[in-house]
Amino acid sequence: MKRRAFLAASTLSIAGISGCLGDTEYRVTEMTTKELTGPLSVSVDLTAANAVIEHPAEFTLTIENTGNDPVRIRSYYVWPFGVLALAQSPNPGEDNKWLPRLFSPSYKTSDRVEVKPNGMSLSSEPLIRALEPGETVTRQYKLHGEDLSSAGTYYTVPNFDGRGSSYTTGDDWTPLDYHAKLTITEKKRLPL
Repeated sequence: MKRRAFLAASTLSIAGISGCLGDTEYRVTEMTTKELTGPLSVSVDLTAANAVIEHPAEFTLTIENTGNDPVRIRSYYVWPFGVLALAQSPNPGEDNKWLPRLFSPSYKTSDRVEVKPNGMSLSSEPLIRALEPGETVTRQYKLHGEDLSSAGTYYTVPNFDGRGSSYTTGDDWTPLDYHAKLTITEKKRLPL
């Protein structure tokens, strides 16, 4: 009887992890941002390159006011970058609801985003705040490997309605066109 119990437990254990063994794992091998003209600078820092079963890849986006005057930044849902996704083009068009979404702890602290088990509820009212000269704001983002369909080059884009962030030092709003570029490769795995 002990042998049968052992075999049953072993079979269930192997069946339980077989789904994990079949998942593709990815690695972010390079990240860059487009240099901005004007008073703002955006940089990216890769903090965890592997998007594997155990944990997502992680990076931070930092925006800095390098000018001499306050800059107002308008964004939707989360300030200053908004809710982001990945696309294989920096301008994916209007049909972007199936793009791999990036997750951020800032979604939980925003009063404009309600994260639900089956998606998100969002407020369409913009957030407008000033970034003082020399001030920086950093936001962390996470990329889960199971959200990717393949390796390749991806760009951060607004996830909903093409509502990207914009900025102004006066009355006219300029798109915050920084697009972080990620090069993602499939992680090599040991053959079974």
